[in-house]
This record gives sequence, C-alpha cells and structure tokens, in this order.
Amino acid sequence: MNKLAFFRFNDVINRDVFDEFGESLGLLKDVYTTSENGTLRVIGYKIKRGSLILDYEFRSINFFEKDNGRIKILTKGSREILPRTYSYLLFKDLLNNKVVDLTTKKVVKVNDLAMEEMAGEIRVTKVECYNITKYKGATINKLLGKVLPLIGKKAEKTVLRCDEIEVIKLSEGALNISSRFNKLSAMHPADLADIIEDLDVTQRREIFENLDQDLIADTLEEVEHEMKGEIIKELSESKVVEVLESMPNDEIADMLDELDDEEREKLLVSLHNEDAAEVKELLKYEDETVGSIMNTDCITINLDITIRETIELIKELDPDEEVMHNVYITDNDGRIVGVVGLKDILLNSDEINSKRKLKEFAVLDVKSLNYKGNIGEAVEAMDKYDLLSIPVVDEDNKILGAVLIHDVIDEALYPVWKKKNRAK
Repeated sequence: MNKLAFFRFNDVINRDVFDEFGESLGLLKDVYTTSENGTLRVIGYKIKRGSLILDYEFRSINFFEKDNGRIKILTKGSREILPRTYSYLLFKDLLNNKVVDLTTKKVVKVNDLAMEEMAGEIRVTKVECYNITKYKGATINKLLGKVLPLIGKKAEKTVLRCDEIEVIKLSEGALNISSRFNKLSAMHPADLADIIEDLDVTQRREIFENLDQDLIADTLEEVEHEMKGEIIKELSESKVVEVLESMPNDEIADMLDELDDEEREKLLVSLHNEDAAEVKELLKYEDETVGSIMNTDCITINLDITIRETIELIKELDPDEEVMHNVYITDNDGRIVGVVGLKDILLNSDEINSKRKLKEFAVLDVKSLNYKGNIGEAVEAMDKYDLLSIPVVDEDNKILGAVLIHDVIDEALYPVWKKKNRAK
C-alpha cells in the first residue's frame, strides 16, 4: 500500500476506518474542520457504526492506496469527543452545496475537496467547483453526467483556495456565527445582488439575516424588480423594520408594488407615519410613468436663502446621497424656479460668496418632467441635455421629486439590454 499525502474527499467518504488492531470503527461519514491560515484543518471525524453516529479524534490517521486503487484508512489512538469547536462539516456544509466564488463573484457548486497531509495534520487546501449559474433550472448532476455532452458543452470547473470562497450553509453550533459573511459584506451591492438572485429562499434568508441593514437596503435596490417583494417577505420582522428604515421611499414603493394588498399593508405598518404616507402616495402613480420611478428625497430650498444657510440646511437634512448633486430652488408656493449644482455651492462657500443668495448661482432654465409622462420622455430629456437627474413636477409646476439616471437605466435601458442579450 502507498501512503497518500494528497487525496480527494470523495475518495475517502463512506470508507471503513480501522484502528491499530485492524478492527473497523465504522464508516467515515463526515469530517469536522476549523478555518485556519487559508485552509480548513481537520479536527474530528463522524463515524457510523451500525445505527450509531459517533464523533472521534485520532492520535494519528493515515490514508493508503491499495493495489486495487481503493483507499484504506488506518488510525491510532482513537478517542470519542464532543465536537463543540468546528467551523465546517465537509460533507454537510460543503460537498454538493452552493458557495460563493469570491474571485468571480459567482455562485458555484462544490464538487470535491482536495486534502493534504501537512506537518502531521490533514487539511483541506483546495475546493473544486462547477459554475452552475449558467444552467439555471437543471440539476448539476444531470448536466454533468448526460445533458451537456450531448449538446457539445461542458460545465466550467474551477479550483479555488479555501479563502477564495464564502460558505453559505453552516451547521448549528459552529463558531464565529456573529462574523459570518464578512467577505460578502465587503462586496459592492450590485455584485451581491447577482449572487442573491442565484440562491434559493433559505440561502437568501441565511445571508440577509446576517448582514448590515444598510448593505441589505443597497443590495435590494440592485436586485431584479420581480424578486424584491419576495425577498423582503422572507426576512424576519425585526430585520424588515431595520431594512425599511435604511431604504429611500421610492425604492420601498417599488418593492411593495410587487406584493398583494395584505402583504403591502403589513409592511407599511413597519414605517413611520410620514414615510408610510409618502410611500402610499408613490404607489398611486401608474406603472411606466415618470412619477413611478422618481425619488422624493431631492433637496429643495427657498429662493431667498444664502449659500451659507443652504450648506447648514443640507447638513441637517441628511438626504439620500443619490440626490446630493443638485439643489432645486422653489418659490413660496413650491414651484421650481432654478437649480444649483452641489459643486457650485461648495466652490462658493468662502467668506464673501457664502453670504450671497443661492439664486444668484442658479440655472433658471430648468428642464423638468410632468409626473404623468412616460419613462421614455425621461430617457430622451436626460440624453438630450446630458443630465444626471431631472425634477418631476405637477400641473402647477410644483416639484414632487426627481428622476435619477440610475433609475432610468434600471427601469428602461437595462431590461432592453437584458432581453437583447438573452436572444443571442
């Protein structure tokens, strides 16, 4: 027999484990590991003996390849343990489960694990994965075994280091629950949204319940329109309250639009009265209209105010950062009369200019849209005048909000691009 310094997990799972006297302890059913220095260090083993599942550690364990190619597992100094300090169970938490490939920011499925003996210890050093996001709606086993070869395709296999993945599923009792998904927390919300869309209900809930509410709110803004309502329903009540407090009201309205009346009212109760009233107002706007995608958190300032007073007011308002690039000037009746860019305000915040009226720096020929206009009008106006945002007004020219370039892309241009891409 040849002693193996390198082997794969699939080759040893469900194999007999023998003690130093040649007696079988049972079948190897799973392996306890802890995360350490970019690898997973093996710290215990689950052994099945008859109908019993026992937890063991060994003074030494060695893996041998027999002449027939099969692997034999020999141990010395076996001892039953209570496994309280582990990070991952290899079979339960990793093998054939979805994980996040942090290098490509894609969801992949673990097909096998590369294991090595290092300084007398067994470690998992690499994870072999298949990209399953390309083949939604079909099981990876069927695709790998039969379907793909018939159509001249193959699954994309990737070998990753343990520190290049984020494990989604984790057994109860594992360590570091409070610091879970710290790698996902560092991602851009748009990348995280792509990942979330490739997970099932349980996995999405697992991630969102362990993330910061601000990140969840930003991620929900990037998720496919039809999924937003479903995801918010999956969260616990306490998490929903936190997330809604972090979301702009136009995004909340967009999300609630996907729910039925009962579900909508249930979530509206979680909002402050003022926010709930504003969201209800936004829900009244017809789909595909400018009003349905506008952001109501835009900054409006009275025309008789100074630059210095404007800056102080902006500090107190704490508006949505998306709308910070423009300040709209209104008369006493709320009608829009001008617009000033935040850059112009900052450039004129010196001692002399800060005492001057804001309207002195304003562009008076303000391009605006009626809330009843269709989204196509917003696309045309923003392209024609090279605008990052455009105010939305009612019939009396009173400002209601602003349409942002981000929302125009999200609602009008991205769906067209996506449909075109699918047709290829």
